[in-house]
Amino acid sequence: VTAALEIQRTNKVIGASLEAAPTLFVTDSKVKETLQSVPFHDICITSAITITDEGAPDDAFALPEIDGMSVTFDKATGEKCQRCWKVLPDVGSHTHDGVCGRCDTAL
Repeated sequence: VTAALEIQRTNKVIGASLEAAPTLFVTDSKVKETLQSVPFHDICITSAITITDEGAPDDAFALPEIDGMSVTFDKATGEKCQRCWKVLPDVGSHTHDGVCGRCDTAL
């Protein structure tokens, strides 16, 4: 995922990985289940991530040494949380202005 994001950062599409919401295409259902069992978006330092076993588009990014995985890029939607810096659609709709739901609960 990070290698795919580096291309977007180099091309100045994003400035930081938290501006991304990539899709990870995984052919092995056990790997998919494992990745979905952990906060993989936090591990990848992205605002969101979709993990699917659907077929990847032909233009998906893949490393030749890693079989069965590829990534497509999407920008995260929403506003940047002033506390955690994730770009999320619920920012600004909570008790504390400018923060996401998770940060609002923490505050």
